[in-house]
Amino acid sequence: MASKKNLKKDINYLIDEVIGTSLMHQSAKEEKVQKELDELIKDMLAFREELLDKVNQPEVEPAKGKKLKEYYRDLYSELLKKVNDAFEQLNKMVE
Repeated sequence: MASKKNLKKDINYLIDEVIGTSLMHQSAKEEKVQKELDELIKDMLAFREELLDKVNQPEVEPAKGKKLKEYYRDLYSELLKKVNDAFEQLNKMVE
C-alpha cells in the first residue's frame, strides 16, 4: 500500500461502486428486493465508516509484532473481500 491517502480513496471508490450499482438496480426492482438493497447499502456505509476509522487510528500493538504495513495490507484485503461479497450478493438479488 503506497499511502493512507490512496487506501482511503480505494475504500471510498469501491464502496461507492457497490452503492451506485445497488441504487441503479433499486429503481427497477420490486419492493422486496428494494428493501434488501437498502440493507446492503446501509451495511456498506457502516463498513466504510469502520474501515476509515481503522485507517485513521491503527490498532497495532507492538507486543504482537504486527507491523503497520501488514495492518494496512490486512485492511485492504478485508475491503476487497467485503466488496466482492457485496457484488455477489447484489447479483443474486437482481437475477
